[in-house]
Amino acid sequence: MSNIPCRKLQPALFALILGVSLTATGEAQVGHPPTSSPYRDLRDKYFASINGGYSWGSGGKVEAGPANGPIVGARFDVHLAGPGSIQVGINWGNLNRQLIDPNADPGDRVYGTTTQSVFMADAGLILTFTGQKTWYGFAPYLGASMGLALGGSVPEDTLSTFTFNTKFIVGPQLGFRWHPVRQFFLRIEGRDMLWKLSYPNEYFDADPPVLDPQVNKTTEWTHNLMLLVSLGFVLKL
Repeated sequence: MSNIPCRKLQPALFALILGVSLTATGEAQVGHPPTSSPYRDLRDKYFASINGGYSWGSGGKVEAGPANGPIVGARFDVHLAGPGSIQVGINWGNLNRQLIDPNADPGDRVYGTTTQSVFMADAGLILTFTGQKTWYGFAPYLGASMGLALGGSVPEDTLSTFTFNTKFIVGPQLGFRWHPVRQFFLRIEGRDMLWKLSYPNEYFDADPPVLDPQVNKTTEWTHNLMLLVSLGFVLKL
C-alpha cells in the first residue's frame, strides 16, 4: 500500500520542481539594465541548513522494509566553481514497516506494524541551472548523492527473520533555493533515494512461500521518494 502514494506523488513533485527550474533558465538576461536584471550574483561559497520532510517509501513487495515516515536532518554545501557544488548531509527518519511471520498461516503472517529508525549519511554533486547567479532570488538545481543508511533495532520484531541494518543508498535530487536576502535561504527538494532489501530464506522456504522463488529474487531495490524543506544560512569561513 505504500507504493501507491509514492507512484502518484513522484511524477507530480518532480514535474513541479522541474517546471520552476525550466522557467528560470528560460529567462534571458539580455535587454535588462544591471539595476533591473532578474539575475543577482551569488558569491558566497559555504552554506549550512537544517531540514524536515517526509518519505513516501516502498517497503518492497511484501512491505517488510522501512517506508513512510517523517525525516529531519542537516546539510553542508560548498560551492566549487561555475554551476558546481558538493553537499554532505545527514538525515534521520522514523519509518513505518510491517511485521511478518513467515512460519504462520498465510492469513496470519502480517501480525502488526511498527516503526524503525533509519539514519542516513550521504554526499553528492549539485549543478545549479543559473550558475553563480539567482533568478529573482531562485537558484534551481539538479544533483545526485550516495551514502549509507543504518537501520535501528526493532524490539517488536520477534518473529520475522527480516532485517534492515546497513544499506548502500544512491539517488537523484531536484530542487531550488530561494534567497530573499543574501544571508538566508529556503530550499525545497525532492529526492528518490534507492536502497536494496535482502529477504531471508524463510520467505522462500515457507509453505506456501511468502515470496515465490520462481518469480522473485532474494534482493530488491526500492524507491523512497522524499520531500525536504530546509532553512539555511551563509557561512563565513
